[in-house]
Amino acid sequence: MKKRPVNLERSDANIAEQYPNIYDGLQKDAAQNSWDARTTKKGKDWKLLFKYIHERDILLMEDFGTTGMDSKKWVAYQSLWDTSKVDQETLGARGQGKFLFHYFSKDKTVLTETIDEHGTYRFSYGTAEEWDDETKKLQDFIPGASPLDHHGTRIWIMNIKSEFKDELLDYRFFMRYMASTWWEIIRDYNVAFIVNFDGVDRQVILSDLPEVLKEKSFENERIKEIGKIRNLVLRYCKDDVPEEFRGIAIQRGGMTILRVPISAEESIKNRVYGYCNFDDDLEMELKKCEMPNHFGFFNKKAWNHVREYVRKKIDDFLLVITPKKEKVEIAAEILEEAVKLVNDLVSEYAPELLAGPAAKGGKGEEDKGPVELRQRPPVRIEVFRPNQHKFEYNETLVIDCEIANDMSTEKNLLFKLSITHTDGREKHKSRYSLILPAQSRKKIDIQLIDFDEKKDNVGEYIAEGILIDKDTDEQVDKRKFIFYLHEEPPKRGKAFVKEFRTCFGKKSDGTLQYFAKWKNLPITEKGTIWIVWDHSEFVRVRDLANTKKEKKREILLYCARCGFDEVLRKLLELRYMDNTLDLDKIKEIKNSYDEMLYEASLRTM
Repeated sequence: MKKRPVNLERSDANIAEQYPNIYDGLQKDAAQNSWDARTTKKGKDWKLLFKYIHERDILLMEDFGTTGMDSKKWVAYQSLWDTSKVDQETLGARGQGKFLFHYFSKDKTVLTETIDEHGTYRFSYGTAEEWDDETKKLQDFIPGASPLDHHGTRIWIMNIKSEFKDELLDYRFFMRYMASTWWEIIRDYNVAFIVNFDGVDRQVILSDLPEVLKEKSFENERIKEIGKIRNLVLRYCKDDVPEEFRGIAIQRGGMTILRVPISAEESIKNRVYGYCNFDDDLEMELKKCEMPNHFGFFNKKAWNHVREYVRKKIDDFLLVITPKKEKVEIAAEILEEAVKLVNDLVSEYAPELLAGPAAKGGKGEEDKGPVELRQRPPVRIEVFRPNQHKFEYNETLVIDCEIANDMSTEKNLLFKLSITHTDGREKHKSRYSLILPAQSRKKIDIQLIDFDEKKDNVGEYIAEGILIDKDTDEQVDKRKFIFYLHEEPPKRGKAFVKEFRTCFGKKSDGTLQYFAKWKNLPITEKGTIWIVWDHSEFVRVRDLANTKKEKKREILLYCARCGFDEVLRKLLELRYMDNTLDLDKIKEIKNSYDEMLYEASLRTM
């Protein structure tokens, strides 16, 4: 057998590309290694110093109150992608973070000193490709420098790249990164993070957050058989929370891995923050699916279940703090026609945005005249859809299910769920009883469904929901969807927007909703676009129409334009996320947008 040649010349650059923010990543990786090596559980006398030495163009990182590196840790430190720490109770796992240090150096040179618990001093120098700890000493690189003189580790990043200095050495931002990542151990253990980029030592201090108006807490909540959420705290504040603290912080070992965003209007989500931490069992499982850069998690069982639990609690919390939207009436056929028009043009100009089941009357169907709307039972399954239509093993099916009761009386209902492979083998069966008050809606928290390679067959599955009136034992509604396991779904017609709905921007007491000046709210994950009925532009368009026919057309075109605005926004987001958004791409997207508007006008003549 011959060993494969490995080119490590760009390993530091390749690793750096995995970080959403390399400056935040630098402090995160340096601090997690240091915190792992603390001498006591609560970090007594622990301190981490970041210092820029201007006259030598060196960034120094030095920790105190740590064990330093013994011979075993020393060899692991010099390795790339050493995964031996994955099953240990440490923050680090993949051994790649230190290669980010090399990326900041013009010549990729990093010096490292350490003194372990036995007083043994070690020194190394190296690049991303090679290292040595035998032939040279610290003074060969930094004349007159004194060696490390205490237990711990000191790292010197040599000759900082000039293009990084402005952002890296802005101590305000750097300290903000540390506060938002390490707030838990700063708060609980009063540990010290020191930044000295201009000759002045500054300690990271947590600023006071706004006054809390509403708080909800959960403790020791079991997540399947994996482990427990130790604490989940949700807070809604009187004023906006600093941007770096917004959302729900997912904590592991005192470090914020990510923040679950709040899906609500700006005026609400900007005032919500909180955190979630775990017992040892669940924390270990989350570590196994954590991304190497410590900024997120892979789509694995432990994270899927934690994420969905947190999201459900956030949704419940938002129901308490978010004002309800008012309803208005508009001819259903106009909105259906607007859905058809937008989806037809999206399929021509932006097919990458299509997702989900085809909308009725979408492109590709034979023209059968006016759309015949599905008769909706007054008691029905309003929503029944999966989080995705293709799954791999060890991924999780999350079913969004909502029951509606438009009757004037309370209903005692039973919802039955079954999931079956097309070969007839049953995957899942469950039942949910609910009492639904008159004129109300209720979500059913359907249990998460995992897929096991040893138990579940590849291929097509059918999920069926049946709603039964328990008082009469009659079936009142039935819904289905199809998904695929470890197999590509067949190509089929799809839709960008599922429905247009309308709402008022002005409340009954004359005050304005947060969205009153918007033409529409952003399209939801379920494909709904809310049109602001009393927006001044929409009112003007309707008032200018001289006949019912003209009014219908103007309403249709206005809704379509709102849909195309969302298409424009989504296309810009996609191109930004895949790093292809430049001036030419912006012009191309704008031209497509204008052409869709032009075509919509022609097709409604």
